[in-house]
Amino acid sequence: MPMAVTRSHFSLPPPPLPCPWLVFNDGEHGKYSTQTFFNTSQDTYVMGRIPELCDNMIITCSHGWLVLLDLESDDCFLLNPVSMEKIMLPPLQYFQFFCCILSSPPTDPNCALIFVCREKSSAMFCRLGDGKWTEQHLRSAEYFICATVSGGKIYGLTIDRTLLMVDVVGSNLVVTQLGSEKAPGTSIPGTSRLARNLVDSCGELFLVIKSYLGMTMKIRDIEVYKMDFSRLLWTKVDSLGDRAFFLCITGNCFSCSAAESGIKHNSIYYLEGNDRDLYVFDLENYSISFSTPCPLRSNWLQPKWIMPIL
Repeated sequence: MPMAVTRSHFSLPPPPLPCPWLVFNDGEHGKYSTQTFFNTSQDTYVMGRIPELCDNMIITCSHGWLVLLDLESDDCFLLNPVSMEKIMLPPLQYFQFFCCILSSPPTDPNCALIFVCREKSSAMFCRLGDGKWTEQHLRSAEYFICATVSGGKIYGLTIDRTLLMVDVVGSNLVVTQLGSEKAPGTSIPGTSRLARNLVDSCGELFLVIKSYLGMTMKIRDIEVYKMDFSRLLWTKVDSLGDRAFFLCITGNCFSCSAAESGIKHNSIYYLEGNDRDLYVFDLENYSISFSTPCPLRSNWLQPKWIMPIL
């Protein structure tokens, strides 16, 4: 099936510096739906309405493209929020998933979109131009719950903390264990729950571990590790230097240069489920600050990160 590419005259207002937008959909439907775009570098927001974002769920943003899903029509498509190019994908009925990853920009003929199902050990995937989605069962050793693209390769992490490499070869999803040591647990006492994110930064692969206090949603600590591929070992990182990480719950995570973007260096920006606040963890003094980045509205949906590529 050839790719259907369209273009709209509406577009996301480009940020003055290369940094992510935090986007809130107001939860209304149809012509009354609006969005709020929060600029993380300037702590300012603008309100507007991009029709392609109305009534559609933002699944993730990767390589500058949004993955969008219409929950009523099952339309699934990619959208460039700057050029407003739109690429239709096969219809997809929404299901609970652990992560969604776009393997490469749509200009790559091998570009593929992968969802890892939450309720069963399988993945849904398709290449751009495919007429349907393919579902493939994943063995326990292949079942990954978070993923990212680093150095042009897809990496996933299993429930038991094994690092995998993932690729779409022909009509199959090929998952390979790399033989590295298992990702660390936590060194923080009193922790009962962890959340892990893989993050690419300048072609290097990082792992961010959030440790929660007891059974609460309160973060006790955040630890960062980098994969040393020469030894296949995770090494503890005490500083991100000039960079900052932006974590997503189910989508792609980002890394930005503070000097280029104006955001806080050596920090980790993140959101929590069913929460509209923005949290910033300072890796230097291990402090957490938070703010509410848009006007309070009772019907705001969970915000999503958008990283435009100009």
